[in-house]
Amino acid sequence: MIKSGDYVVLDTETTGIDRGSEIVSIAVIASDARPLLNTLVHPTKPIPAEATKIHGITNEAVKNVLPFPAELLQELLTGRNVIVYNANYDIGMLYNSTRLAGFTQIEWRNIATWHCAMTAFAEIYGEWDDYHGNYRWQKLVFAAGHYGIPTDGAHGALADCLMTLAVCKKMAEKHPFEKARLK
Repeated sequence: MIKSGDYVVLDTETTGIDRGSEIVSIAVIASDARPLLNTLVHPTKPIPAEATKIHGITNEAVKNVLPFPAELLQELLTGRNVIVYNANYDIGMLYNSTRLAGFTQIEWRNIATWHCAMTAFAEIYGEWDDYHGNYRWQKLVFAAGHYGIPTDGAHGALADCLMTLAVCKKMAEKHPFEKARLK
């Protein structure tokens, strides 16, 4: 899939990591790194200071932007292969943001074929976690550093999309016969 270019990459920045969190920035890029969507999102609740410390997005920055672009995002993703670094988390945030913005629920898991770059990298990196019974997940900046990819702008949705794309291309190039594939 990586060599064919038949995919898009998605990343989000959010108000937190708990179940009630929502998206404050979202980006989608094509396999050639061309941005298809890169926008701040006005959340329904204030952004906690702890989240701002991570991604730098303030309440002031999102004050005059549009709410979550559910319909546009649905158009961009439907029928596509979508690569995400930590796909389960971002898909959960898509559901939360859709609900909190008052849109009719979109079955995000069913409209696209989702691929998790984080679990693919974890298997390639090979650090086993006995407690969880699988390969230990590594942060995106760690995966990028492992392949010598610059991490400038980390925790920005567009920068993280570009980093994820570069990590996926390195995985495909350096580990073409490994079991771990973007599935």
